[in-house]
Amino acid sequence: MIGLLGTFIAFTVVGFLVLRYLRLQAREVWAFVIITCIGFVLWASIIMHHPLDLNKAIAWMIDSLQLNI
Repeated sequence: MIGLLGTFIAFTVVGFLVLRYLRLQAREVWAFVIITCIGFVLWASIIMHHPLDLNKAIAWMIDSLQLNI
């Protein structure tokens, strides 16, 4: 798990350096952060032998917003 965390931090730092070099807008930076964090959560759940069910997670997020569709 420590190796995964170290790899996550390394890729995140390198990603931020690349984003800073390319001078992208805040929207792209937030997209990078969100996608990177989702990837970390998925890999961590697999390594901890408790896979995350994305369907349940998405349903929980939609239910928590209490949308009247």
